[in-house]
Amino acid sequence: MNNIENFFKYVMHPSLIVSGVWNVVQVYSFWVLLFMAIGSAMMYSFGFKKYAKYIPFSLAAYSFIKYIGSAF
Repeated sequence: MNNIENFFKYVMHPSLIVSGVWNVVQVYSFWVLLFMAIGSAMMYSFGFKKYAKYIPFSLAAYSFIKYIGSAF
């Protein structure tokens, strides 16, 4: 019975789902964007010049996620 109550609670209040997903994004964004920046730096050093634009993007994306997360 408790599972049905939780299901209907989340169905009736979708903001609970959004806040749960946002918490997961905040937790894992550091590692995902860090590996993206490191991988881009390695690809740039191997001669793939187009990957240079992903390094500042990952830093800006992480800053943006933390900025938005601090507002809530």
